[in-house]
Amino acid sequence: MIPALRDRLFRVAHAAGYTVVPNWRIERYPQTAYLQKLFALLSIDCVLDVGANLGQYRDFLRDEVGFQGKIVSFEPIPAHVESMRSRAGRDPNWTIENCALGAAVGTATLNVMSSTTFSSFLRPKHSETRIFDVSNDVRDRIEVPVRTLDTLLPGMLQSLGAHNVYLKLDTQGFDLEVVRGAAASLPSIRALQTEAAVRPIYEGMPLFSTILLALESQGFEPSGIFPNNEGHFPLLFEFDFHMINGDARRALT
Repeated sequence: MIPALRDRLFRVAHAAGYTVVPNWRIERYPQTAYLQKLFALLSIDCVLDVGANLGQYRDFLRDEVGFQGKIVSFEPIPAHVESMRSRAGRDPNWTIENCALGAAVGTATLNVMSSTTFSSFLRPKHSETRIFDVSNDVRDRIEVPVRTLDTLLPGMLQSLGAHNVYLKLDTQGFDLEVVRGAAASLPSIRALQTEAAVRPIYEGMPLFSTILLALESQGFEPSGIFPNNEGHFPLLFEFDFHMINGDARRALT
């Protein structure tokens, strides 16, 4: 369809009280609408994209959510960093950090999987399901730098001129370690999302209940749940769990 005609049809539908969603966006649309509403409510001006891979979440925010603020993507695989930086030249509000985040500053061995979206500091676990045997198989191991959010965030926000932060975690079983390295930073984060596993696909991957308790102890409250297993229906492997800072919520009432 000609873009101008498509846009006109979308505007007409919107004016009539309808939302037109392309078929390929239907799976994510509830989460898209949720984030649009949440970002507006909390005046989010900076998103920390932890576990960026090739920048898919940045593309989702820009193309579907319509977020135009600052995005800082953290990614330890050098080739992926190079790829994102080449694209970031066309997006002045997108910054790429070549590191992983964790509980302590140092280096660690990253398992690079056949499908790099599964890359993790943890070893793959295939006993729960055989669906990911090929894609979640170790192809290489590389040493990567690890930083903590507490050591990076203050200077980063000052440099960016940002104030209202949203944290996205997608580290393939390492989210809790990122949280542990962000104890001083979490009070300044207005909301976040973490990837919660129903069927663990990594050895030693913390249960969702453990991450929930850790974040609740930091003052965060449940806000939204969205399945994250497109293509594997009707099974649920993981979901995006959204939480809001309790202080930020109370300030709105």
